[in-house]
Amino acid sequence: MKMYLLCLSLFLFQFVSAQPTLDPSHHVPVDKHLPASWQKELWRNDRKIYKGGELTTIGMPCGGIAAGQLYVRGDGTLAGWWIANNAYNTGYGKDSLMNFPTALGPWKVCYQTFTPPSYIEQGFTVTVRQNGKTVKRSLDKNDFDDISFIGEYPLARIGYSSRQKPLPVAISLDVFSPFIPLDARESATPGTVLKYTLKNTSGGPLDIDLTGRVENLVGLDLKDSITGLHRNNVIKSNGMTGVYMDLIKPAFKNGRVLPANHPYLGNLSLSVLDGNGMADANFGGAAGHPMAAAAKDMGEKLVGAAGTTIHLKAGESKEVTFLLTWYFPNRPSYYYGDDVTKVIPNDWNEALPTRGATILGNMYANWYSSSRDVALWLKGNLPRLSRETYRFHDVYYNNSTIPYWLLQRLMMPVSTLATETCEWWADDKFWAWEGVGSCVGTCTHVWNYEQALARLFPELERNIREKTDFGTSFQKDGSVLARNGWGDVLIDGHAGAILKAYREHLFSANELFLSRNWPRIKKALEFLIAEDGNEDGLIEKQQANTYDIAFYGANTYVGGLYLAALRAGAKMAKIMKDTAFAGRCDTLFQRGQDNTVKKLWNGSYFNQDVDLEKHPKYQYANGCLSDQLLGQTWSHLTGLGYIYPREKVQTALQSIWKYNWAPDVALQNKVHPPERVYADAGEAGLLVCTWPFGKHMGEDGVRYRDEVWTGIEYQVATNMIYENMIEEGLSLVHALHDRYNGTKHNPWNEIECGDHYARAMASWGVLMALEDYQYDGPGKKLGFHPKIRPDDFSAFFTAAEGWGSLGQKRSQGLQTNTVTVAFGRLQLANLEISSASAPRKVEVRAGDREIPCMFTFHEGRVMIQFDEVVLNEGQRLAVVISLK
Repeated sequence: MKMYLLCLSLFLFQFVSAQPTLDPSHHVPVDKHLPASWQKELWRNDRKIYKGGELTTIGMPCGGIAAGQLYVRGDGTLAGWWIANNAYNTGYGKDSLMNFPTALGPWKVCYQTFTPPSYIEQGFTVTVRQNGKTVKRSLDKNDFDDISFIGEYPLARIGYSSRQKPLPVAISLDVFSPFIPLDARESATPGTVLKYTLKNTSGGPLDIDLTGRVENLVGLDLKDSITGLHRNNVIKSNGMTGVYMDLIKPAFKNGRVLPANHPYLGNLSLSVLDGNGMADANFGGAAGHPMAAAAKDMGEKLVGAAGTTIHLKAGESKEVTFLLTWYFPNRPSYYYGDDVTKVIPNDWNEALPTRGATILGNMYANWYSSSRDVALWLKGNLPRLSRETYRFHDVYYNNSTIPYWLLQRLMMPVSTLATETCEWWADDKFWAWEGVGSCVGTCTHVWNYEQALARLFPELERNIREKTDFGTSFQKDGSVLARNGWGDVLIDGHAGAILKAYREHLFSANELFLSRNWPRIKKALEFLIAEDGNEDGLIEKQQANTYDIAFYGANTYVGGLYLAALRAGAKMAKIMKDTAFAGRCDTLFQRGQDNTVKKLWNGSYFNQDVDLEKHPKYQYANGCLSDQLLGQTWSHLTGLGYIYPREKVQTALQSIWKYNWAPDVALQNKVHPPERVYADAGEAGLLVCTWPFGKHMGEDGVRYRDEVWTGIEYQVATNMIYENMIEEGLSLVHALHDRYNGTKHNPWNEIECGDHYARAMASWGVLMALEDYQYDGPGKKLGFHPKIRPDDFSAFFTAAEGWGSLGQKRSQGLQTNTVTVAFGRLQLANLEISSASAPRKVEVRAGDREIPCMFTFHEGRVMIQFDEVVLNEGQRLAVVISLK
């Protein structure tokens, strides 16, 4: 017994001695000491209703994608009003500058606690008449003390109630713009639908006037420098009553001619869907009665209004729908690669420039001729557009077993598409900032993280590949410039362009996209291989990247993207029958995998192999970089398998969790202050880089090392979930969800360098990981392997031509998997699903029709082949597996 204890003691001593010792400069606890309540929160499934102080910062985008930026606030009022090509660069993150001026009033630098401002008069009022009494209330926080807000992008639902001043009417409001995945055209409508539901809760009949008003804002940003007349006109036609607002006779005060196509010029309409409704061109004016037309000098407020009167019996409900539509067609250019004038963008916290730039225009100007035209189109198509938008909302939010808070959070960054981060030019080019007004050119490396656009509107991702990456930005040597034909080659973004091309192929219905782009994709890959130099599978030269610095020496941040690009290149080459190039890519990949493990694996995670004497600044050396496995995340998302041995991927992810995720960033950030603050003391977050086994590199370390970026948190969470680190991955997402609580920060505005930062759209990768969803449109293959609740799972999916719901149910000896199409169509001939044991029998049914099939079983996965089926809207494919 003594000998046993002695041996055990020696073993334990050797084991403990072999564990690396944490450096004193490292202040992230390895043991997170998370309370039981934290784990419980990860699986909460109750619907979130924002109330009270939680309404403070809410500003959910509510216009069309790439059609301007408009918010609905927590009380249902509208704010922001950057619908007239008039956005501002909102900041570098919170720093010594907290506020900055705009033409209409002060604004706050991003990442502060504030209510999104509105310098435009706007709102709705309700007047209730019953038994000779009249009560008038503003539908906002001033007249209702118990407002509720449910934000399920693209739909916001606001409930109006008052404890102190109750009304005999229950009032709710739905706010949305058409949002239909796979239909970018109709989802880019420059308009917002405001649908009120009013229910008589009293015991007798009553009458209600519901009136909306909005100030004429055309050219208002120029009020200090131009003259002109704001003009409002009432228009009644096609069962709709509204007011049309524009600006006439504009001219600069200094005598300069104001161009007719100035970016701020256009028009605005507010309409109620009632041909017998009321409209007033000068609401609140001295005339005392509605006016059919009105005009006022620039600088004098001119408000237009529209409304209707309804009669409600006791218990009766009715809907009243308003349309706010806009038309500002003259999008300006300051975009380098496409603009011969090369106008330099603005500095931080300034209006996006309009002078000296060519006019690119907005895509919606190809479809409409005015805001009235938009309103007429919306009204004529509203039943269908509403049905399809609500159907998406229902399938995504209500037909899913994924926890509600998680569904909500993963969709919140998608609203970035409906902000001034994203633009769709009149020449049909989709273009984007990194964040609103911050850093030009659909930047290759920031958009390396984004995964939502490719799955929801794949035509727009293909647009970026063909018109930017392999268009304006593509160079003769095969390099892909970072910023729409400008910005040099950032090697992480260059590798990402290849991976994104493969992703876009997978989310296409056929091979046409790959066929027409393959020569340039191959040349881009050859450029990347040349960066390798000696073809050992490692890139060791200068590697400019997303941290706004350059790495030197082999590392897995760039190296992993390189290896994933090689594997994707091999796949594409085989499809294109270029077997020699495919073989070259495969060989280089294997060398790179082997050499990476030999040179960079330290037993806990992957180091950077850098000579710090030659390159002392902005490296991470033996640091633990949270992004070290970005290439592996890409490989999982595109079905490319492991680029490094699985056990090392899992260990590295465990190290990122242990060393980089802090339940409270306070101490680490106090000792190592971040350049910008995106997580405050008391909040949890994933740090960009730490040095657990060596002294923190401080100013010599990789830039932004001590910051917390939501895009990286989503990216790492995606990878963790693929590796069955479910609670760790969900914890990363839940922490950022807590940081963007409505009492602190706008939940629909994840910030990095500016508002609505594109990197945050990495959130969609988390959904795909939870489903372990794989799709190959040209190959007519689909697979899903739920990572959570596999016995009873359902979730939303998209494909090349359709979207719907995936389902899996397990009972004793039986498993049923379903693919249901809710919109469009789906072509399938192969399905891969997981099974707890080997199948005894597999049946496939499309509706009532049994489909003959063949299947194989390997390592827990069932691969099923059948004759091609086409599932149309409302149809379902069901697979029933009888287990041995």
